[in-house]
Amino acid sequence: MPNSRRLWRGCGLAAFAAALLTLPALSWARSLQTVPYPMASVWPGAVRFLRVDRDFPIREKDESAGYILFDHTDSPKLCKASLELIAVTDPQGRDATRLVVSIPDLPRRYETMLLDKLAAKIRDDNGPPAPPPRKPDAAPPPPPQPAPPASPTP
Repeated sequence: MPNSRRLWRGCGLAAFAAALLTLPALSWARSLQTVPYPMASVWPGAVRFLRVDRDFPIREKDESAGYILFDHTDSPKLCKASLELIAVTDPQGRDATRLVVSIPDLPRRYETMLLDKLAAKIRDDNGPPAPPPRKPDAAPPPPPQPAPPASPTP
């Protein structure tokens, strides 16, 4: 009997440790998506989307730092949320913007739903993305090598 108690106690401790390890991951959940538009054209659309289209109260915003703090009111309870805008380059070489939404008190599906709707709004506002920049056809030729010095004749 003492061995079974020790086994159950060990299992309980292992479960408790696993729960402690997963809690920080859940509270720092963030969802992200990259849109192929420069940050200068994404920022006004993001503010309009949150304030006008979704009617979320904006608590703070800073365009130069690229963040918006707002209250998410579409859920059963009011939750604090944030939207970060980060200037990046997409795989095709265009100026793009990474959108990062964090709503720590809600399941991740709320973040992804908000990102999908915001990306659709940005596409509607800005039209199709700019074509990727042209890549040069070939690498430039290497610079000419200087001629070796002539050897003296005897």
